[in-house]
Amino acid sequence: MNFTIKTEYALRALHEVLAGGGKPVNRKQISSNQRISEHFLEKICLDLKKSNILESKMGPGGGFTIARKPENISFWEIYKAVDLQNGNIGLCYPGIKGKCELHDNCQIKDIWARFNQKLEESMSNITLADIT
Repeated sequence: MNFTIKTEYALRALHEVLAGGGKPVNRKQISSNQRISEHFLEKICLDLKKSNILESKMGPGGGFTIARKPENISFWEIYKAVDLQNGNIGLCYPGIKGKCELHDNCQIKDIWARFNQKLEESMSNITLADIT
């Protein structure tokens, strides 16, 4: 199982914001320090804001801060915010709209469901506080 570059960049961006010690960290600083294109970073930060993981402040001295305590933000939540909203995990994942043409007779869907459940459980036990 591989995660997309979007998830990796989200984690790196959040690490950079955490390193700011509660002071707003601007997109240009994150982009430069983490070597993430500003355009791609903007999309990631928007997803994280929509999921109440990041907050932003406009204007001079503005930037991003963590919206909640790091110990209350799981890796699963981050992954869902940037990757699962588009259904990137596949049709076998519970809750994804659409249905595989083999769904009713599929011999492996239960295995994928168990795998996805374990993945969610594991990632839910790792928080942003673990990377500081």
